[in-house]
Amino acid sequence: MGRPKKVIRKRERVFNKISNAIDYLQDSWMNVFKIVFTVGLVLFALYLALVWMPTVERVIFEVRYL
Repeated sequence: MGRPKKVIRKRERVFNKISNAIDYLQDSWMNVFKIVFTVGLVLFALYLALVWMPTVERVIFEVRYL
């Protein structure tokens, strides 16, 4: 008879967390997408306001009609 398999609790916890995360993404991927998209837009707006705008000398808006 062989020895019983060693139970590794840490590995089980990690696999359970990964499994729960995958289940959450499968169940509510649209909410995750909306949150990530909104956070991305806010970060981009902050970048424009705090980093890009002070370095620009002038912004010219032109409307050209053909």
